[in-house]
Amino acid sequence: MAESAATDQFVSSPMRDNWYQRSSFLGSTFALITSVSEDGQTNIGPYQLSFPFEVNTGRSWMVISRNTSNTATNVHRTHKCALNFIEYDEDKIETILKFGYPGQTTTQKMEYNNFELIDSPTPGREPSDIYPRILAEAFQVYECTLDIDRINENPILRDSPSAHLLLNIDNILVKEKWMKLVDGSGDEMPRIPLTYGFRGGSTFWFGETQPAYKLPIPDLGPNHELVHYEANRMDDEVRFTWGACKQLTGIPNAFLQNVLGGIVKQAKLRGVIEVDEEFVRALNKERENG
Repeated sequence: MAESAATDQFVSSPMRDNWYQRSSFLGSTFALITSVSEDGQTNIGPYQLSFPFEVNTGRSWMVISRNTSNTATNVHRTHKCALNFIEYDEDKIETILKFGYPGQTTTQKMEYNNFELIDSPTPGREPSDIYPRILAEAFQVYECTLDIDRINENPILRDSPSAHLLLNIDNILVKEKWMKLVDGSGDEMPRIPLTYGFRGGSTFWFGETQPAYKLPIPDLGPNHELVHYEANRMDDEVRFTWGACKQLTGIPNAFLQNVLGGIVKQAKLRGVIEVDEEFVRALNKERENG
């Protein structure tokens, strides 16, 4: 008989500095951030605490770093950086680990660097004293600008003992071989490496992910929050109220986009910019009497 999970008791883990690594487990991807050092070289630094910040009405990214890191120093000076995401390559892991060791100069890092630095293809972001080069090995790159105004306006970000780099994403670069798969329609995903952090005072853990696989989204009928999200992405002018969206939760997922598109079309034909509960009821009544 299988042992119950409840027989393995939870115990309290001591709270330590860098608690996400030293008091618990956090397996996650990481970014290799390129920035320009004071002498004009492109610096490379790996960051685990790097994640989306705004995802709907804006595109921004948050990086948490030591205030004294090369990356934080460079980005505060130039306001520019690039987040490079690479596939798993065992030959590169030791280099990534070395990149993260504090106290090194950019020149010292470049002596053992085995990544290829190339110019950005984005017009206006040619390498300069503020724009860094990017990694040829990356499967995608986020080209970013530090939002220094919002940082200075927010005491949590401004006064933190860590550097909270709030980055606006100016441009997303994706390697051509992956571009057709961005929407997940293909049968393959990049082999994104994982890091599990610093352990036991002497080791840093990395992992190779298993091949990604896809599952169909269960069709349980959309809730009103999902309908609201999808509806308000349909058109720049027509807005859906919460009440309207609650009227539309019985639509199967497979038909939701078509139904919402039809409502938007009717709204525009009638000069309506806010689809509310009454408008949806009126359309339903017209169809019933149709």
